[in-house]
Amino acid sequence: MTLDQKITRPFSGVAIPAPGAYELDPPHTFITFSVQHMVVGRVRGRFNSCSGTITVAEDPTKSSLDVSVDTESIDTQNEMRDEDLRSPRFLDVRAFPVMTYRATGVTPDLDSRWTLAGDLTVRDVTRTVPLSGTFQGAILDPFGKTRLAFHASAALSRKEFGLTTELDRESGGLLLGKDIIIEINAEAIKQAEP
Repeated sequence: MTLDQKITRPFSGVAIPAPGAYELDPPHTFITFSVQHMVVGRVRGRFNSCSGTITVAEDPTKSSLDVSVDTESIDTQNEMRDEDLRSPRFLDVRAFPVMTYRATGVTPDLDSRWTLAGDLTVRDVTRTVPLSGTFQGAILDPFGKTRLAFHASAALSRKEFGLTTELDRESGGLLLGKDIIIEINAEAIKQAEP
């Protein structure tokens, strides 16, 4: 049996992680985004601090994801813009220091993709935001820990979350659909059984 077969298993013709709880590894987890800017451009950024748990169930469709993101850690490589984004005009990080994403239930999709219909909470607004992802594989790391990786993406609308400050100026008054694109590249480490 190869190493990969020991820590993954087949499901619907694709490899998935072995059951268990996996904690996100923050130094190897990247939550990035891009947002419409002045109609023709996009501003890119990331959140530098997050934590979370992926629970892989025996039945993979019953797996779950629980992630918290430190809103103050927003970073667009422009301190003036970042302070504005942290202000009550946008994320209001003093009142809402954390945004969360919680999903229970995973649906297999085409081309080895999975969809989670989880709830994203930004400020005091919660909306269902589908997260589409792929399992990138698992290894035993040099410390003997099972480490897995995945990639996921989502699209959402600022308007749905009440983040409408300067929205008309950014969109040129056009009715925008999903104007925020989120990309996640993450690694997680399997936790010891209780």
